[in-house]
Amino acid sequence: MFYERLQMLCKERNTSVTNMLNELGLSTGSTGNWKKGQLPKGDILVKIADYLNTSIDYIILGEYRYDLSDDEKTLLALYRKTPE
Repeated sequence: MFYERLQMLCKERNTSVTNMLNELGLSTGSTGNWKKGQLPKGDILVKIADYLNTSIDYIILGEYRYDLSDDEKTLLALYRKTPE
């Protein structure tokens, strides 16, 4: 589900959904709808994906839409977990 994945991505980056939205200058009022399964509008998804340095596909679907080998996926996962 979108909201759980969003929380996980924020946690991996040592922030929260609320903090991320505040940093982006976005309202936190929609999070209740997101928890119920609703998705944000496209422009919001773009901002969130950019902030979290990931793709919209991953935030929504939990997978990337391009072909990577298993080794490349492992390396990418390790890279994303590496602190700045």
